[in-house]
Amino acid sequence: MIWFNFLRQKIVSQPLVKELIKFSIVGSTSALINFLVLIFLTEILAVWYLVSSIFGFIISALFNFSLNKIWTFRNDQGGKDIFFQANKYLLVVSISLIFNTIILFGLTDYLNFDYRFSWFLASILVALWNFTLNRWWTFKKVS
Repeated sequence: MIWFNFLRQKIVSQPLVKELIKFSIVGSTSALINFLVLIFLTEILAVWYLVSSIFGFIISALFNFSLNKIWTFRNDQGGKDIFFQANKYLLVVSISLIFNTIILFGLTDYLNFDYRFSWFLASILVALWNFTLNRWWTFKKVS
């Protein structure tokens, strides 16, 4: 238990590490939502995996913005500022969606990976992009 308290104190004293952990929790939950939508639409409703992936991505992005704004980055901008912030997020997410779709398609249709495995790899790569841009641009702390 002592090592747990020591580790907790170290994490609390490092805001970037704390944010990265929170971002990972939100991102993991968001990824689960994305994956469940992908599987449901593809396997149950027989929707093409790329279309399913796009729908899952959009749904999870809405969830992701809300929780990252409020909890991960503790960003309290409101009013007209939230409009600009949402536009920044929309730009980051749009580019992420393009990257995600290209990677998913390339791995699945050209390298013959299973679409679920391709989705997993694409999601990891896109998450690194998302954290970087959202941390230092979208949810940047205003002095």
